[in-house]
Amino acid sequence: MIDPRRSSFRTTATALHPGTTVHYYYRTGDSLATVVEYTDRFVTFVGPDCDGRFTHDQIDRLLEDDRLEIVLDDELHLPEDEPKLLRSD
Repeated sequence: MIDPRRSSFRTTATALHPGTTVHYYYRTGDSLATVVEYTDRFVTFVGPDCDGRFTHDQIDRLLEDDRLEIVLDDELHLPEDEPKLLRSD
C-alpha cells in the first residue's frame, strides 16, 4: 500500500488553458492573472499588475518552485484597458 503522505502529483503547464486564473509570484510582489494564450511552445498570462510569456519548461519550473499557482476562480483578472481577450461583454 502507498503511504498517501508520500504520494504526490505534479502540476505541469498542460493544466493551463485560456481562461485559467493563476497566482504569479515575481521579484517585487505577486498578482492574479488570467491565461490568454496557450500554444505548443508558450503560455501567456495577463493581469492588472503583471504579465508573462513563458515556455512550457519555464512554467513547469515556476509551478515546481511555488512561484506560480493555479487558482480555482471563475473571474477574469485582466486589466480594464486590455483588448477584449476572453471577454464576453
